[in-house]
Amino acid sequence: MLKFKSSPKPIGKSGSSGKLSSSPSSSPKELSIHLERLSLGPRSGIAVNEVDMDFASKKRILQGQMQGMIENLEQECCKIIFDVFPDKIQLLDDMYKGRKEFNLSKNEIVQAIPDFAETTGTEEEIKRKLFRVQVPASKALCDLFALLQKEILDMSEMINSLSIWVKLNVPRMADGNNFGVEVQQEISQVLESTEVSGYEILDSFTSYHTARANLITQIVKFPGIEDFRESLKELDEKTYIKTSLLACELRNDYITLYDMLSKNMDTLTTPRGQENERLARMY
Repeated sequence: MLKFKSSPKPIGKSGSSGKLSSSPSSSPKELSIHLERLSLGPRSGIAVNEVDMDFASKKRILQGQMQGMIENLEQECCKIIFDVFPDKIQLLDDMYKGRKEFNLSKNEIVQAIPDFAETTGTEEEIKRKLFRVQVPASKALCDLFALLQKEILDMSEMINSLSIWVKLNVPRMADGNNFGVEVQQEISQVLESTEVSGYEILDSFTSYHTARANLITQIVKFPGIEDFRESLKELDEKTYIKTSLLACELRNDYITLYDMLSKNMDTLTTPRGQENERLARMY
């Protein structure tokens, strides 16, 4: 049996006193890690133009520049609300009620699909035949998409400007008297929701083309099944009705936004009812 000549001493203790050893190896300064050297900034570093100016002076100058930028943005947003929105309301109303593209008959909507012979041969031959088939897209729907896409993009761009303007008008956080701030937040949510809805409409245009292409593929593969042709007609008619109504919906969105923003203009600019709050930005 192994025997120790003497009992081992506890690590980090000295003799029987039980005190921590004061040897240099236990000093925190000699740990292998050095957290004081750690940078939590961006991985690529921050490149700045060195200016012989203290941070307080820089902050004061930048606050003045930010205030000027916000005032310019406010002028643009007022033009959007009181000049552009009424014009867009009138334009979309005329478009929905007067333009021929939005008032086609059923026969003008449905586009005839040519008859196809049943594809025969090997699998590779059938694929080659399908690749050579050409079926044009629905002109009625493509014309509507082109008109509405421009209007949706215009609305999204203006809403983006209004949204950042509302956010920049939020004052610094404080206790009490926050009803105006809650109004700002509610309006900001409505603006963001309207913008997202516009992007979803653009996505629906792509989904329509994909669904139509899948149905045409089935018609080419199985020309004897009449249900595929009927499904294609129903898809075109349903999509045309929904898309033509989008002009009316966009018009109503402009009316709603104009009403909401014009009624709450004072609250948007001075949420706590004090003029000096315009200078006390959150950012």
